[in-house]
Amino acid sequence: MKQTGIFCGRVQLAYDYGRFGWTRGGGKVWHGGVDLIGVDDRTIRMPYYNGKKITGTVTRARIVTDKSNKTWEWGWYVCVRLDANQTPDAVNYLYFCHCASLLVRVGQRVASGDALAVMGQTGNAAGGYDHCHFEVRATANGKGLAPTAYAGCPNAVGVYGAADTPRQTLTIGPVSQGDADALLALCRQRGLVKAGLYKSEWS
Repeated sequence: MKQTGIFCGRVQLAYDYGRFGWTRGGGKVWHGGVDLIGVDDRTIRMPYYNGKKITGTVTRARIVTDKSNKTWEWGWYVCVRLDANQTPDAVNYLYFCHCASLLVRVGQRVASGDALAVMGQTGNAAGGYDHCHFEVRATANGKGLAPTAYAGCPNAVGVYGAADTPRQTLTIGPVSQGDADALLALCRQRGLVKAGLYKSEWS
């Protein structure tokens, strides 16, 4: 499946309160990230930047249980520090939160597409559904910045990306060259065959 943001396949932003910049609790709580659901795959992956491959190092892979530390709300989370000078924005740190389990360790090098964690709802996950609170920052302890260039979707409720289309194998034989050519031409006419996705064998 093609990767959309931090998941392969489709990604969903289900609720307005999961949007970046949304205020909760009568305007008292500001949402510094975006809450994303992997529709087709639960594995959270290192994203691309507007389609460009990026790399970094895992600086945190943990859960905080001390509630005097506000990061306890993230449950199991991963932080990746991006390598310098890869993107034109101010983002240097990526956070992947509320994970069910982690697939990386501190000090590990990661690149776009690498598996980081499994989507979950640990910590103070609003809504009671499995998702990833995805946040990007300029500094490790700074304020969340707009994540759309990494999230693979706009900051709006919806489902984005495409599900993997299953391929069908059709085996015919033995047949004449003319019959095989006619069948292939019909399949191409109906958009059922793409270059490189078929194989013909003659007996």
